[in-house]
Amino acid sequence: MWKLAETVEERTSKFNGAIKVVKGLEGTRIIVGGLSQSGWLVKKVWKDALKKIKKLKPNAKDILVLGLGGGSIAELLQEYWPDSRKVGVDIDPEMVDLGRKYLKLNEVKDLEVVIADVSEWIVKNVQKFDLILVDLYKGGSIPQEFREEAFLNTVQKTLKPDSIAAFNHLYSSLEKKDAEEFRRRLRNVFPVMTVVTPEANMVVICHQ
Repeated sequence: MWKLAETVEERTSKFNGAIKVVKGLEGTRIIVGGLSQSGWLVKKVWKDALKKIKKLKPNAKDILVLGLGGGSIAELLQEYWPDSRKVGVDIDPEMVDLGRKYLKLNEVKDLEVVIADVSEWIVKNVQKFDLILVDLYKGGSIPQEFREEAFLNTVQKTLKPDSIAAFNHLYSSLEKKDAEEFRRRLRNVFPVMTVVTPEANMVVICHQ
């Protein structure tokens, strides 16, 4: 009998620990810390938010993804903004390699992949972007440095005028308190925001 979900590869990363690639009826996922970090479920989480952002920013030309992972967000960017220039930053080359091997990361056009620590890269970066998407998880949680207002201010300064930054946060009953605290910190930096709650996540769309 065919399995509903099959593990096709497992790796150990010095950044993310155990990584598992699972194929099932709905597609392929890359799982870290028991959570989907890339694949069909991640695309499902971001799709509703990107539909809203597309209406607000239909002509985004320069887009930054912080936490590229296996590249699921970049796949959606190609669908919604096919002519955009995209930069994806991730600390873990294992995640990027698995995205190229099992997902469609290699098919994303005009994508510059940067393997770097986001906290260091963004401070040195001099480029400005129309849209920044932030999905920075290590296992099941966002590292504290990416929850601090210092980092959020740096993201804000990396935007062009009249632009958008969107942040993903888990929003199940276990994470709701942390998510609301994170939203309060975001409001200190981005006074205007829209919240989308797909699946068990909260995507906060912040307007520059």
